[in-house]
Parts: sequence; structure tokens; C-alpha cells
Amino acid sequence: MPNNQALLKRFMDEASIRNTIARFADSATRFDTDMFRTVWADDGEFIIGHAAHGQSATGVDDIVAMLRRVRAERDFFVQFALPGVIDIDGDEATTRTFCHEAARGPGKTYYRNHCIAFDRLRRAGDGWVFASRSFQYLWLDTSPFTGDAFPLLPTVAAG
Repeated sequence: MPNNQALLKRFMDEASIRNTIARFADSATRFDTDMFRTVWADDGEFIIGHAAHGQSATGVDDIVAMLRRVRAERDFFVQFALPGVIDIDGDEATTRTFCHEAARGPGKTYYRNHCIAFDRLRRAGDGWVFASRSFQYLWLDTSPFTGDAFPLLPTVAAG
């Protein structure tokens, strides 16, 4: 049976990994490229979709540039992320994160999906960063939807 010190370390690592996942969703939704940059390893890899219909980037600068491309001119974008199982092996971890995204724009383009993000993370100082994140679509809908988009108002930042 693990000792209390080992259980506390595991709990803190899991909380930090969940925070990295939350910071990804928050920064992508708010289009905060500075925060988005902090969740990636310098040599990280980000893959969206399947090879034939997807896109990918390697290295934090290319990953941030890809976010700028996919978020450019959107009237609305939101990502909801639910971390699944977290497996930690020393300074590396894997997770599956279940996501739902919706976006509108530019123009009359629409996008909704449910996907699983297959994540590999590595320890970085006191926290964790993505070494690899690969979104596999389970459902994708590009048909028009109704509703109004509202600009995100500035608020007090959540540290």
C-alpha cells in the first residue's frame, strides 16, 4: 500500500495535469496565445483530426501559429474539456481528454465536434506541459446553427 507521501505526490501531479488541460481550454476559448504557449513543451506536437483531413504543428511557435490560424476571424469559439484517466510514470503522463467544441465564422462557417484528445505530458518544473496532443474526432458537424455570439468582456484574470 502506498505511503501518504506517495499518495499526496500523485494527487498533486493529477491536479497539476488537470490544470494544464483546463488552461488549454481556457486559453483556446479566450484566444489567449500567451497562456496557450505556457501549456506546451518547446518540442511539443499538436495534431487536429485525421491525417487526410487534419492539420498538425511541431514546436511551440508553430503550435501557437496554428492556433492563430484556426481561431482567426471566429465570431465565437468555445471548448469544454473533461479530463479522463491519467496515468503517471515518473516525469511522463498520458491522459485521454473528452472535448466538445463549437465555433462560428468567418462568415457563414460553422463547426461543432466531440473528440478525444490523446495527451502525452511531461513534468516541467512544478507543473506539466503537453509533449503531444492529438484530437481524434468522434463527431463533426459543419451545418449552420442558430444563436447570437457575444464578445468576451474583460474580467479579472484567474492567475
